[in-house]
Amino acid sequence: MMSKIHSTKHGTLIFLSVLLFPLVGNAETVLRTGSDISVEAEQVVAGDYYVSVGPFSSTVMSGSVAEDMYALGAAVTVNGEVGTDATLFAGTVQVHAPIGDDLRVLGGEVTIADRIEGDVFVIGGTLSILSTASVGGDVFMFGGSASIEGDVDGSVFGKLEQITINSAVGGNVDVAAPAGVVLGDKAVIVGNVQYTSLLPLGRSPDATIEGEVYQGQEEAESAKERTRALLIPLFISLFTSLTLYLLFKSQLQRMLRTLQHESGKSLLVGAVTIIAGPVTAVVLMATVLGMFVGIALMALLLLLFVVSFALTGVVFGVMLLRLFDPQAKLTLGSILFGTLLLNALLFIPVAGIFALVVLEGMTLGALALMLYRAVQ
Repeated sequence: MMSKIHSTKHGTLIFLSVLLFPLVGNAETVLRTGSDISVEAEQVVAGDYYVSVGPFSSTVMSGSVAEDMYALGAAVTVNGEVGTDATLFAGTVQVHAPIGDDLRVLGGEVTIADRIEGDVFVIGGTLSILSTASVGGDVFMFGGSASIEGDVDGSVFGKLEQITINSAVGGNVDVAAPAGVVLGDKAVIVGNVQYTSLLPLGRSPDATIEGEVYQGQEEAESAKERTRALLIPLFISLFTSLTLYLLFKSQLQRMLRTLQHESGKSLLVGAVTIIAGPVTAVVLMATVLGMFVGIALMALLLLLFVVSFALTGVVFGVMLLRLFDPQAKLTLGSILFGTLLLNALLFIPVAGIFALVVLEGMTLGALALMLYRAVQ
């Protein structure tokens, strides 16, 4: 038993130290935190590049990244080439350079102006793929609206309010867009068009569809269904938060102190844990010697994800109250207040989702820091 605890502790220390230690110069991984961080045109990152400037600052990458790029900020601009994947969380995202593989974005306004070799996955308010851009894989869009002017080699999927396609699509178009699906003059769809909308397909006379067109039926939810969909998640999150408060009050207070004094570090640790944690666990599970450590790490990550999500409302309530009273304490009232407002955020299309992700990342990071310090 002691051997197993020692192995878990050793693995956790190694994992968190890798996430938290910023490497510079010719190191394989570069990690930067602060405000308004930039990578100049002549700079080269030989491995992965992690950057966090918080929810109120911007970052610009004008050099080149040999492997993956992960960025979090109010505005993220990519003016230099990324060798493999780019994962970006920001209110405004501008991509003006090629991405070697997939592009994943959670943001308010997303603009793509260059070649994406792999898939594009976007959750956000608006997506604009300009005519200067092209996508080697599929496009997945969930959120507000999308305008696709650049060619897509694969298919287009999504659930959004409205979408306009004015370019070539090498596969199918399969979308749900209540406010309409529009195919412009330059639209050439090689596959089928399957859409669900309150409006008929807006199709230019010059648009070409080589496959078939299928229209689904957009059904309005009943008032009873909407009420159930609203109340059930609210009651589940409230019950879970209150249970954790009653069982672990002192630990929750310690977590809130960590967030109060180390909010930036908590956000960075949370973001990197969400991205790198599952990958590390899967890699370990794929090896013979690290299989059990990988399973233990995956179980630990799942537990942290569930607990942090349940506690996000707690964190939100106390943080809001401390804006008016810096001495505000963790109480049943603050839990109820935060949980109600957190569920209300889900009804704000872009800013609400972005705020929810930031709060979840901060809570997860604070829990990870507490765990790291507990096993020291």
